[in-house]
Amino acid sequence: MDTGSASRVAPIRDTRAGPYAALVRDVCDGMAAWRAWGSLALLDIKHKYRRSILGPFWITISMFVLILGIGILYSKLFKMDLKEYLPYIALGDIVWIYMSTTVQEGCTTFTASENLIRSMRLPLTLHVMRLVTRTFIIFLHGAIAYLPFVVYLELQPELVWLLAIPGVFLILLASIPVSAILGLVSARFRDLQPAIANFMQLGFFMTPIIWKAEMLGNQRWFADINPVYQFIQIVRMPMMGEVPPAYSYVYVGVFIAACYLAAIPVFAANRHKISHWV
Repeated sequence: MDTGSASRVAPIRDTRAGPYAALVRDVCDGMAAWRAWGSLALLDIKHKYRRSILGPFWITISMFVLILGIGILYSKLFKMDLKEYLPYIALGDIVWIYMSTTVQEGCTTFTASENLIRSMRLPLTLHVMRLVTRTFIIFLHGAIAYLPFVVYLELQPELVWLLAIPGVFLILLASIPVSAILGLVSARFRDLQPAIANFMQLGFFMTPIIWKAEMLGNQRWFADINPVYQFIQIVRMPMMGEVPPAYSYVYVGVFIAACYLAAIPVFAANRHKISHWV
Protein backbone atom coordinates (compact mmCIF):
# COMPACT_ATOMS: atom_id res chain seq x y z
CA MET A 1 0.00 0.00 0.00
CA ASP A 2 1.48 3.37 -0.95
CA THR A 3 2.02 6.14 1.59
CA GLY A 4 -0.80 8.19 0.08
CA SER A 5 -3.30 5.41 0.74
CA ALA A 6 -1.91 4.79 4.20
CA SER A 7 -2.28 8.45 5.16
CA ARG A 8 -6.00 8.28 4.49
CA VAL A 9 -6.51 5.41 6.95
CA ALA A 10 -7.95 6.56 10.26
CA PRO A 11 -5.36 6.00 13.02
CA ILE A 12 -6.09 4.44 16.39
CA ARG A 13 -7.34 7.22 18.67
CA ASP A 14 -7.25 7.96 22.38
CA THR A 15 -5.44 5.00 23.85
CA ARG A 16 -6.45 6.26 27.32
CA ALA A 17 -10.06 5.21 26.68
CA GLY A 18 -11.42 2.04 28.29
CA PRO A 19 -10.70 -1.26 26.49
CA TYR A 20 -14.22 -1.61 25.10
CA ALA A 21 -14.44 2.02 23.98
CA ALA A 22 -11.04 1.65 22.31
CA LEU A 23 -12.19 -1.56 20.63
CA VAL A 24 -15.33 0.12 19.27
CA ARG A 25 -13.24 2.96 17.84
CA ASP A 26 -10.79 0.47 16.37
CA VAL A 27 -13.62 -1.40 14.65
CA CYS A 28 -15.21 1.81 13.36
CA ASP A 29 -11.90 3.14 12.04
CA GLY A 30 -11.02 -0.24 10.55
CA MET A 31 -14.32 -0.71 8.75
CA ALA A 32 -14.14 2.87 7.44
CA ALA A 33 -10.79 2.00 5.86
CA TRP A 34 -12.41 -0.53 3.49
CA ARG A 35 -10.47 0.79 0.51
CA ALA A 36 -7.21 0.09 2.34
CA TRP A 37 -7.94 -3.48 3.41
CA GLY A 38 -9.56 -4.24 0.07
CA SER A 39 -6.48 -3.03 -1.78
CA LEU A 40 -4.16 -4.93 0.56
CA ALA A 41 -6.13 -8.14 0.05
CA LEU A 42 -5.88 -7.81 -3.73
CA LEU A 43 -2.20 -6.98 -3.42
CA ASP A 44 -1.65 -10.17 -1.39
CA ILE A 45 -3.21 -12.28 -4.13
CA LYS A 46 -1.31 -10.49 -6.90
CA HIS A 47 1.94 -10.93 -5.00
CA LYS A 48 1.32 -14.65 -4.51
CA TYR A 49 0.72 -15.23 -8.22
CA ARG A 50 3.09 -12.68 -9.69
CA ARG A 51 4.73 -13.72 -12.99
CA SER A 52 2.05 -16.39 -13.38
CA ILE A 53 0.08 -16.36 -16.63
CA LEU A 54 -3.17 -17.68 -15.13
CA GLY A 55 -2.67 -16.00 -11.78
CA PRO A 56 -5.33 -16.82 -9.16
CA PHE A 57 -7.17 -18.99 -11.69
CA TRP A 58 -4.67 -21.69 -10.74
CA ILE A 59 -6.90 -21.98 -7.67
CA THR A 60 -9.82 -22.84 -9.95
CA ILE A 61 -7.82 -25.40 -11.91
CA SER A 62 -6.39 -27.13 -8.84
CA MET A 63 -9.83 -27.23 -7.23
CA PHE A 64 -11.35 -28.78 -10.36
CA VAL A 65 -8.64 -31.46 -10.59
CA LEU A 66 -8.95 -32.25 -6.87
CA ILE A 67 -12.73 -32.62 -7.03
CA LEU A 68 -12.62 -34.73 -10.18
CA GLY A 69 -9.94 -37.06 -8.83
CA ILE A 70 -11.56 -37.57 -5.42
CA GLY A 71 -15.01 -37.81 -6.97
CA ILE A 72 -14.07 -40.61 -9.36
CA LEU A 73 -12.15 -42.55 -6.69
CA TYR A 74 -14.64 -42.35 -3.84
CA SER A 75 -17.70 -42.87 -6.03
CA LYS A 76 -16.19 -46.29 -6.79
CA LEU A 77 -15.25 -46.98 -3.16
CA PHE A 78 -18.68 -45.98 -1.84
CA LYS A 79 -20.46 -47.49 -4.85
CA MET A 80 -22.29 -44.25 -5.61
CA ASP A 81 -23.55 -42.90 -8.91
CA LEU A 82 -20.90 -40.45 -10.15
CA LYS A 83 -23.48 -37.95 -11.41
CA GLU A 84 -25.09 -37.83 -7.98
CA TYR A 85 -21.85 -37.89 -6.03
CA LEU A 86 -19.90 -35.23 -7.96
CA PRO A 87 -22.08 -32.25 -6.94
CA TYR A 88 -22.06 -33.45 -3.33
CA ILE A 89 -18.29 -33.71 -3.04
CA ALA A 90 -17.61 -30.66 -5.24
CA LEU A 91 -19.71 -28.34 -3.09
CA GLY A 92 -18.44 -29.87 0.13
CA ASP A 93 -14.80 -29.50 -0.95
CA ILE A 94 -15.22 -25.90 -2.11
CA VAL A 95 -16.82 -24.78 1.16
CA TRP A 96 -14.43 -26.83 3.29
CA ILE A 97 -11.34 -25.37 1.63
CA TYR A 98 -12.75 -21.86 2.12
CA MET A 99 -13.24 -22.45 5.85
CA SER A 100 -9.98 -24.35 6.25
CA THR A 101 -8.03 -21.60 4.49
CA THR A 102 -9.66 -18.95 6.66
CA VAL A 103 -8.86 -20.81 9.88
CA GLN A 104 -5.25 -21.64 8.99
CA GLU A 105 -4.42 -18.22 7.55
CA GLY A 106 -6.34 -16.65 10.42
CA CYS A 107 -3.45 -17.72 12.64
CA THR A 108 -1.24 -15.30 10.68
CA THR A 109 -3.69 -12.37 10.75
CA PHE A 110 -1.26 -10.18 12.69
CA THR A 111 2.10 -11.94 12.40
CA ALA A 112 1.95 -11.68 8.59
CA SER A 113 1.47 -7.90 8.95
CA GLU A 114 4.30 -7.49 11.45
CA ASN A 115 6.10 -4.75 9.51
CA LEU A 116 2.93 -2.77 8.96
CA ILE A 117 1.84 -3.08 12.59
CA ARG A 118 5.23 -1.98 13.91
CA SER A 119 5.67 0.93 11.50
CA MET A 120 2.16 2.45 11.40
CA ARG A 121 -0.60 2.99 13.94
CA LEU A 122 -3.43 1.45 11.98
CA PRO A 123 -6.67 -0.05 13.33
CA LEU A 124 -6.11 -3.74 14.04
CA THR A 125 -9.52 -4.41 12.52
CA LEU A 126 -7.95 -3.49 9.18
CA HIS A 127 -5.66 -6.54 9.34
CA VAL A 128 -8.57 -8.82 10.23
CA MET A 129 -10.65 -7.56 7.31
CA ARG A 130 -7.66 -7.85 5.00
CA LEU A 131 -7.43 -11.56 5.82
CA VAL A 132 -11.18 -12.12 5.60
CA THR A 133 -11.37 -10.35 2.22
CA ARG A 134 -8.39 -12.26 0.81
CA THR A 135 -9.78 -15.68 1.73
CA PHE A 136 -13.21 -14.74 0.37
CA ILE A 137 -11.71 -13.72 -2.99
CA ILE A 138 -9.82 -17.03 -3.09
CA PHE A 139 -13.11 -18.81 -2.34
CA LEU A 140 -14.79 -17.08 -5.30
CA HIS A 141 -12.03 -18.29 -7.61
CA GLY A 142 -12.39 -21.81 -6.24
CA ALA A 143 -16.16 -21.73 -6.63
CA ILE A 144 -15.76 -21.29 -10.39
CA ALA A 145 -14.51 -24.89 -10.47
CA TYR A 146 -18.11 -26.01 -9.91
CA LEU A 147 -19.28 -24.60 -13.25
CA PRO A 148 -17.80 -27.40 -15.45
CA PHE A 149 -19.68 -29.96 -13.35
CA VAL A 150 -22.91 -27.98 -13.76
CA VAL A 151 -22.44 -28.06 -17.54
CA TYR A 152 -21.34 -31.71 -17.68
CA LEU A 153 -24.17 -32.93 -15.45
CA GLU A 154 -26.67 -30.63 -17.20
CA LEU A 155 -27.90 -29.25 -13.88
CA GLN A 156 -30.77 -26.81 -14.24
CA PRO A 157 -30.67 -23.72 -12.00
CA GLU A 158 -33.35 -23.71 -9.32
CA LEU A 159 -34.76 -20.92 -7.16
CA VAL A 160 -33.59 -22.75 -4.03
CA TRP A 161 -29.99 -22.14 -5.13
CA LEU A 162 -30.40 -18.57 -3.87
CA LEU A 163 -30.46 -19.91 -0.31
CA ALA A 164 -26.75 -20.64 -0.70
CA ILE A 165 -26.07 -16.88 -0.67
CA PRO A 166 -27.07 -16.32 2.98
CA GLY A 167 -25.15 -19.51 3.78
CA VAL A 168 -21.95 -18.04 2.33
CA PHE A 169 -22.67 -14.75 4.12
CA LEU A 170 -22.93 -16.57 7.46
CA ILE A 171 -19.55 -18.20 6.87
CA LEU A 172 -18.10 -14.78 6.04
CA LEU A 173 -19.66 -13.36 9.20
CA ALA A 174 -18.16 -16.13 11.32
CA SER A 175 -14.72 -15.70 9.78
CA ILE A 176 -14.29 -12.23 11.32
CA PRO A 177 -14.20 -13.21 15.04
CA VAL A 178 -12.47 -16.49 14.25
CA SER A 179 -9.65 -14.72 12.38
CA ALA A 180 -9.35 -12.08 15.11
CA ILE A 181 -9.10 -14.52 18.01
CA LEU A 182 -6.83 -17.00 16.20
CA GLY A 183 -4.58 -14.17 15.03
CA LEU A 184 -4.30 -12.75 18.53
CA VAL A 185 -3.65 -16.08 20.29
CA SER A 186 -1.21 -17.21 17.57
CA ALA A 187 0.74 -13.98 17.93
CA ARG A 188 1.25 -14.84 21.60
CA PHE A 189 1.63 -18.62 21.26
CA ARG A 190 3.33 -19.57 17.99
CA ASP A 191 2.68 -23.29 18.53
CA LEU A 192 -0.99 -22.76 17.79
CA GLN A 193 -0.56 -22.45 14.02
CA PRO A 194 0.99 -25.91 13.38
CA ALA A 195 -1.47 -27.41 15.87
CA ILE A 196 -4.40 -25.92 13.96
CA ALA A 197 -2.94 -27.17 10.64
CA ASN A 198 -2.80 -30.73 11.98
CA PHE A 199 -6.29 -30.45 13.44
CA MET A 200 -7.73 -29.27 10.11
CA GLN A 201 -6.24 -32.28 8.33
CA LEU A 202 -8.05 -34.56 10.78
CA GLY A 203 -11.19 -32.45 10.49
CA PHE A 204 -11.43 -33.10 6.76
CA PHE A 205 -11.88 -36.82 7.31
CA MET A 206 -14.07 -36.42 10.40
CA THR A 207 -16.53 -34.15 8.58
CA PRO A 208 -19.10 -35.44 6.05
CA ILE A 209 -17.42 -34.00 2.97
CA ILE A 210 -16.42 -37.06 0.96
CA TRP A 211 -18.84 -39.29 2.88
CA LYS A 212 -22.46 -38.77 3.94
CA ALA A 213 -23.76 -38.37 7.47
CA GLU A 214 -26.37 -41.06 6.83
CA MET A 215 -23.56 -43.63 6.74
CA LEU A 216 -23.21 -43.25 10.52
CA GLY A 217 -26.66 -44.68 11.11
CA ASN A 218 -27.65 -44.24 14.77
CA GLN A 219 -24.41 -42.34 15.37
CA ARG A 220 -25.36 -39.53 13.00
CA TRP A 221 -25.43 -37.12 15.94
CA PHE A 222 -21.62 -37.20 15.75
CA ALA A 223 -21.84 -35.39 12.41
CA ASP A 224 -24.70 -33.10 13.40
CA ILE A 225 -22.81 -31.59 16.34
CA ASN A 226 -19.91 -30.69 14.05
CA PRO A 227 -20.24 -26.93 13.34
CA VAL A 228 -18.20 -27.23 10.15
CA TYR A 229 -20.72 -29.74 8.78
CA GLN A 230 -23.62 -27.39 9.53
CA PHE A 231 -21.86 -24.52 7.75
CA ILE A 232 -21.27 -26.77 4.74
CA GLN A 233 -24.89 -27.91 4.74
CA ILE A 234 -26.38 -24.41 4.56
CA VAL A 235 -24.45 -23.87 1.32
CA ARG A 236 -24.39 -27.37 -0.18
CA MET A 237 -28.02 -28.36 0.35
CA PRO A 238 -29.54 -25.36 -1.53
CA MET A 239 -27.16 -25.96 -4.44
CA MET A 240 -28.38 -29.56 -4.55
CA GLY A 241 -32.03 -28.49 -4.65
CA GLU A 242 -32.82 -28.96 -0.95
CA VAL A 243 -33.83 -26.52 1.77
CA PRO A 244 -31.55 -26.81 4.83
CA PRO A 245 -33.37 -27.74 8.06
CA ALA A 246 -34.13 -24.95 10.51
CA TYR A 247 -31.86 -26.44 13.17
CA SER A 248 -28.86 -25.95 10.87
CA TYR A 249 -29.46 -22.21 10.77
CA VAL A 250 -30.12 -22.11 14.53
CA TYR A 251 -26.91 -24.05 15.22
CA VAL A 252 -24.88 -21.79 12.95
CA GLY A 253 -26.44 -18.66 14.45
CA VAL A 254 -25.65 -19.76 18.01
CA PHE A 255 -22.09 -20.68 16.98
CA ILE A 256 -21.49 -17.27 15.37
CA ALA A 257 -22.90 -15.46 18.42
CA ALA A 258 -20.64 -17.52 20.70
CA CYS A 259 -17.61 -16.62 18.55
CA TYR A 260 -18.32 -12.89 18.86
CA LEU A 261 -19.04 -13.17 22.59
CA ALA A 262 -15.71 -14.91 23.07
CA ALA A 263 -13.70 -12.66 20.75
CA ILE A 264 -14.90 -9.26 21.99
CA PRO A 265 -13.65 -9.40 25.61
CA VAL A 266 -10.42 -11.20 24.70
CA PHE A 267 -9.64 -8.78 21.89
CA ALA A 268 -10.59 -5.73 23.96
CA ALA A 269 -8.29 -6.78 26.80
CA ASN A 270 -5.30 -7.78 24.68
CA ARG A 271 -5.37 -5.74 21.49
CA HIS A 272 -2.77 -3.27 22.83
CA LYS A 273 -0.33 -6.14 23.32
CA ILE A 274 -0.37 -7.36 19.73
CA SER A 275 2.31 -4.91 18.56
CA HIS A 276 4.65 -6.39 21.18
CA TRP A 277 3.77 -10.01 20.41
CA VAL A 278 4.31 -9.86 16.66
